Amino acid sequence: MSETLQEIITKLWIAPNNAEWTPKTDTVQLGDVRRWSKSDDIEILGFTSALIHDARFRIEPPLAPNEYKAFVTHYYERCLKEDPKGEWADSRYSAGTTLVNIFGSLWRDSAVPREVVNELKDWLGRLYAEGDETLRTCIVTATLEHLFEQKDIRDFFSDWKERPVLTIAHKEASEWYLGGGNTPLGKRPFAHSKRK
Repeated sequence: MSETLQEIITKLWIAPNNAEWTPKTDTVQLGDVRRWSKSDDIEILGFTSALIHDARFRIEPPLAPNEYKAFVTHYYERCLKEDPKGEWADSRYSAGTTLVNIFGSLWRDSAVPREVVNELKDWLGRLYAEGDETLRTCIVTATLEHLFEQKDIRDFFSDWKERPVLTIAHKEASEWYLGGGNTPLGKRPFAHSKRK
């Protein structure tokens, strides 16, 4: 039997109405995270994402980079496509901006296999290629523009210029940095699955 979101919250938090929540623990079992990350309920997925990225919690044993990538692509793909309006799930654009931070963090982490970053890039390319105009605009303006502010990441995506559909995404996203666009997105430390 799967847990409800409220049961999961009660397991981890003292959560009074209209007051600050207090964690009951600083450790979450990997088995729990795995179970919640497979939920069909996008609100549970959103809560799980918040938990994974919350520095107050440590996942034991730690979530492996490939598992983290699998969760990220599953959850954020749903957010980008569905644009949920819930309490925990990210909207389309908040998902797009969070992906900048996730990608940037994984990019800078030498312990993360480069195949994980390659697979994320390919996943973004597939979403863009298969997406409608609304999804494509979000991927360009919320994610790619800000990733491309960093030359090394922009260079990493340069193969998109040789691919028919993705060349449009690359060109549109490049207009932001060429016009002087610069944000802190993806450039600061961001908690991902690596917890010690």
